[in-house]
Amino acid sequence: MRQEAYGVLCVHHAIRTLMHAAGDDAGVDPDRISFTRSLRAARRSVRTQQGTAPQALAAALVAAIREILACLLPPRRLRAAARVVKRKMSEFGVKRAVHRAWPCPTLSPADAVRVLAPP
Repeated sequence: MRQEAYGVLCVHHAIRTLMHAAGDDAGVDPDRISFTRSLRAARRSVRTQQGTAPQALAAALVAAIREILACLLPPRRLRAAARVVKRKMSEFGVKRAVHRAWPCPTLSPADAVRVLAPP
């Protein structure tokens, strides 16, 4: 049972890595790449693969990335929500009238987040 859970987590990580590589190669935001499409492309590339030669693996990777990038998701809108609940059953505050018109972010995450690397 534990090995199956680790296997699922490894496959999920591999698909997310494939999505990141596809987006990075094409200069596309990874949020616009469908996980389901990526999973199906990876499955197809594994099924149609002819051996484990480096050339065959490289060709399968190129075909999978091409298929993933063929149909992108629409850009996501900027969203924000108040950290409140409808009923007081948790540690968060109760939803009030002021939370209905919660301010939306004005910057995209890429513009708002600064990653500082150690020198």
